[in-house]
Amino acid sequence: RQCNFTDMPAESILDIQVDPSLKENFIERNPCESAIQCAPEMSEHEVNTERFETQSRGINHVEGGWPKDINPAEVEQTMRYRKKVEKDEVYIQAIQQLGSVMEHTIRQNNAVDIYEEYFNDIVEDGCTEPPSAKTIKCLQRSQRVQEVSSKY
Repeated sequence: RQCNFTDMPAESILDIQVDPSLKENFIERNPCESAIQCAPEMSEHEVNTERFETQSRGINHVEGGWPKDINPAEVEQTMRYRKKVEKDEVYIQAIQQLGSVMEHTIRQNNAVDIYEEYFNDIVEDGCTEPPSAKTIKCLQRSQRVQEVSSKY
């Protein structure tokens, strides 16, 4: 059924008289302002921004990222190149540094019991909102390709 609204003067339905004996239980606050909202505050903002071109690049790492003059199908070329790189001082330092980081991580993993229930007392909240991501800022480099940063 459709609502039918009309203008009419105000009408007093009930008039409750003041009980002076109850006045002692209350403290007067002057001035007193408070805002009440029953629903959560939500907002959305859209902006027209400048368009930019993106480009997706990738490498097929089936047999590593070899230099252009090395054919990964030729075993001799790859062996020679590996020996050359393995003698390089920068490579040796990088492997030693990665080894110490790896050892530290392995020791941390061994210190944690992966089968223990660590968070039994935490109750999962039933979030009904699907995950989303928004573009926050367009980062520009001196190169032609631009990248974007997203907030999850």
